[in-house]
Amino acid sequence: MKERVKVVYDRKGTVKKTGVGKVELQIYLTWTQRKWVTVGTATPDDWEVLAQSVNVRTKIKYYESIIRAMETLNEDMTIENFNNHTMEDAVTANTDKSHFYNGNDLRQSFVEFCREHLEQEGLAKNSVKDHNVVFNAVEASGILNTFADLTKANVIAFDAWLRRQNNKSDYTINGYHKKVRKYTKILWRLEMISSDPYEYVRFPKGSNKERVPLVEDELVKIREAECTGRIDRARDLFVFMAYTGLAYCDMSAFRFNTMTEEHTDYTYIDGSRMKTGSNFFTPILPPAMEVLKKYNYKLPHISNQKINDYLDILRERLGINKKVTCHIARHSFATLILSYDIPIENLKRMLGHKNITTTQIYGKILKSNVEKNVTMKLKGLK
Repeated sequence: MKERVKVVYDRKGTVKKTGVGKVELQIYLTWTQRKWVTVGTATPDDWEVLAQSVNVRTKIKYYESIIRAMETLNEDMTIENFNNHTMEDAVTANTDKSHFYNGNDLRQSFVEFCREHLEQEGLAKNSVKDHNVVFNAVEASGILNTFADLTKANVIAFDAWLRRQNNKSDYTINGYHKKVRKYTKILWRLEMISSDPYEYVRFPKGSNKERVPLVEDELVKIREAECTGRIDRARDLFVFMAYTGLAYCDMSAFRFNTMTEEHTDYTYIDGSRMKTGSNFFTPILPPAMEVLKKYNYKLPHISNQKINDYLDILRERLGINKKVTCHIARHSFATLILSYDIPIENLKRMLGHKNITTTQIYGKILKSNVEKNVTMKLKGLK
C-alpha cells in the first residue's frame, strides 16, 4: 500500500548551494493530488533528527487521520477536500490569526515543549537535571511562557531577571541562555516560530573560575593528616577521587565487584560517566586502593555538600590556601597524571572526556604551575 504521509528532504536540491535543505511532508492523495508541508530546514547531517522530532511525528499522525476520515466518508481525494479538514484552516478561519504561525498555536507552553523534547534526547541523568534547573528558572521568571513570548525584548527581560537573583555569575547565566536558545532554535528550524530571538541579542559570556588543583605535596599532606569521625571519612573519599579521577556522582555509583578489572600493574575502573554517558577507564592508584581496603571495598556515603564542608574544616586546619572540594579532587588527579608525563590522550580516556580540548585545559594549568615553580626555584641560576 502506498505510504500516505512521508518525510522528504531537500526536494528542490538547495543543499549544494546553501548547505541546508527543507524537510517536508509529502501527503499523497492520488497520483495527481499531492500536498507538500514544510516542517523545517536542516543540514544533511541532522535532518533525520528533525524528522523524528515530536512535532513532526505528531503532524504525520494528524494528517494520516485526516486521510482515513476522508476514505471513511468516501470523499474525493483532492487537496481542496483535504484542506477543509485541517485544523490549521479551521482555526484560522474562526479565530484571531495573530495567535497562529504556520498553523502552529503560539499560545503553546514553551517549557512544556522543552521538557517533551528533552525526553526524546536520551541525555545522561545529570544533563537532564541541569536542563530542568534552567526550565524551572524559565517558569519562575514568568517571562517566556508561550511561543508568542519568544521575542528579543522578553529574552532581554529574562536575562535581567536572572541577574536580579544576585547568585549567578556571567558564566553561569550564559549557560542558562545556551540551554534556552537550544530550544528556541529548534522551534525556529521547525518553523513553529517566525525567528530565533537569540539571533538579535548578545550577553556577556563571562569566564569560568580558574581551576587551582592541589599539587602532590598538598595531596600527601591531606592523606597523612590525623582525622576522626566524619572528617576522616570525608578526607578518605576526597583521596579516593584524587587518585582515580572520579567525579562525586561517579564515585557514588562505583561498585568494586562489578566495575573493576585486574591488570599486572593496577586495578582499573571500567565505567561510564553519569553526567555525559561517556566511557572511562582509569587506574586505582595506591592511595585510593588503601581507602578501599580500609572500608572493605565499599565506600561510605556522604553528600557532596557535606564532604565539601568537612574538607573546608580540614583545609583550614592544615593551612592549605586553596579550595579543597570534590571537584578539585578530579582536577588534582588530572594534573598529577600529566606531571608524570602520561600522554594527554590517555588522560582523556581516564577522565571520560568526549573531546580532547576539554582535557587540554589541564595541560594549560600544568604549564602555569611549571612556570611558577621554575621562576621560584631557578631564579638564582646563572
